[in-house]
This record gives sequence, C-alpha cells and structure tokens, in this order.
Amino acid sequence: GVEVNVRKEVIPGERYPILVKEYRTPEGALKQAVRQTPDWPHGDEVPLWDDFMVPRSRSAKYLVEDEDDVRCFRLLFEEPNEEDLEAFSEKAKRYKRFAEDRGVLINGSMTIALGDIAAWSCGIDNMISWSFRKPALLHGLLDAILEWALKYVQQILSTGVADAVTCRGYYENMDIWSPRLYEKFFAPRLRRMSELIHKGGAKFCYHNTTGIMPALEIFRDIGVDVLYGPDPVEGTNKVDLQETKDRVGEDVCLWGGMNAPVTLGIGTPEEIEKRVREAVQALAPGGGFILSAMESIILGHDPKTCGSIPWESVECMIKTWRKVSDYPINGFHLS
Repeated sequence: GVEVNVRKEVIPGERYPILVKEYRTPEGALKQAVRQTPDWPHGDEVPLWDDFMVPRSRSAKYLVEDEDDVRCFRLLFEEPNEEDLEAFSEKAKRYKRFAEDRGVLINGSMTIALGDIAAWSCGIDNMISWSFRKPALLHGLLDAILEWALKYVQQILSTGVADAVTCRGYYENMDIWSPRLYEKFFAPRLRRMSELIHKGGAKFCYHNTTGIMPALEIFRDIGVDVLYGPDPVEGTNKVDLQETKDRVGEDVCLWGGMNAPVTLGIGTPEEIEKRVREAVQALAPGGGFILSAMESIILGHDPKTCGSIPWESVECMIKTWRKVSDYPINGFHLS
C-alpha cells in the first residue's frame, strides 16, 4: 500500500509556508511541496493533481523529477476491488437508464489524460526540457500514466454504457509542442487509447481547445472521432473554424465553435448571435457538429469573478442556435 502524510513547514527565505505531501510506496517516497500563497484554494491540503501546481513559482518541488520518482509513481494507484467494481457497475446502470429516458449520450472522462497529468506531476517547463535533454525520462513518465489510463478506460468500457470516452489534452496543444514532438511523445500513446476505445464500441473524444490548427490531420490519423474544443477566440494562434471544417470535418465531429469567458462573459447579445451564426455556418454543413461554448460556464454577474457569465448570455446563445440549427444547412446570411 501507499502511506500519505501532509505537513506545513516554515523555511527561512521563503515568503510563504510550504505544504509538503509525501507518498511512501514500496519503491520509496514521492514528495511534492507547494507554496501556500494567499490564493492557494486547497487550505492545508495538497491535491495529487491540480493546475495550481504547474508553475515553478508555485511548486517548491514537483512530484516527479527523476527516474526513481517514476518508479514510485507507477505504484501510487491500486487496482479496484470487487466492491469498487460492483459499485461502479451499479452507478453505470443508473446513468444508462437516465440517458435512455432522456435520449442523451454517456461520455466517460474525468482524469483520462496524458500530457495534463504529466504537467501536473512534473511541471510544463520540465516536460519541454526533458523532451530534448531527457527523452527517456519523459517517455517513462508518459508510459506510467498511459498504463493506468488504459486500465481506467477499460473499466469504463466494461460496463457497456459509454457512448464516448474523452481524453483531455490541454497541455498537449501546439502552443506548447511542435507537431514533431507531439507525434513523438503523444500521438503513439493516444493511438493506443483510441484503438482500445474503438474496440470497446465507443467513440474517442479528444479535448483540446487551443493551438490545434497545425495538428488537425494528426488528430484525425490518431483516430479521434470527436474533437472537443474548437474555439475561435482563445489562444495565441486562433482556430479558423472554416479551415478546421474543410480539413477534417468529413471524418471528425467538431464540438465547440464558441468561447465562454469572452463571448458569453462580456459579449453583447448582438456579438453572441453573430458568433453563433458564424459557428453554425462554418461547422454545421454536412453534419458532425455540436455547438458549445468552450471552457467553463460559471454563472454570475460579478465582473470580478473569472469567467463569470450572465445566464442571459447563455439563453441568447441557445435561442440563436434554435433559429439557425435546422439541417440540412446550405449556408445563410449572417445579417
């Protein structure tokens, strides 16, 4: 088993207290340490994975920093016991009944990821550095993550209720990686995941919202059935919706087309309606399109709240979609 303990340390020279979490495995101890700044959202706890721990300014020590850590990392998780599997199966059956009654799909997701878990575990700067200087170390970490991800996916598929399984790839986008490095470190592993999901009778959904343009054909060739994330607003290299449709729309369902924090968060009704019409016009012809606002829709009117979105903006998006979403869509005027 794995023993876990958390402690708080005050270290000379450090401006903030340091929260240290240790995982003692049969192969040795893993330790992660974070600075408890005023905006730290977890109190005196240190979650295993979290975006707050990715920046080096936040993490005094990452969970994984060398080959010994990777060996311990492989032992952090336990196989589910019979009681766990039975409870999971019963929950899946309830979801299935709910979905059938309402005519909706079931998507399995949670923490199915490769690059995201790696970034949470070792930091994005280490990931990039290792890809050049210590490729074996990065391969080893990604293999350890993939091993458990495939087991997790297999458990989802074994219930027979999942219509799709989503792998998140926020830290795998082309704003961070070149296509060459992506094909070296991520594509082969994602292809294994895709093959397993397809063998289980489900669709492979890949969540990637920014920097996707250089990799569209790579996604398609990996076996992505649904690309969850085309966002025309977010990122350094904006997504061109029409080009995305032209390049992969015949083979890949495109789920997105809208932005939540900017378009819905601060956009006028006229701007929201225009964006909906542009998304539908570009992505809907021929089918294979799910309109959605990318990133979280956090409801509220407080402009000081990051991502705060008035419900009226969501209603405006839905009402406009209802006006223009009838198939077949042969093009229409935006005015």
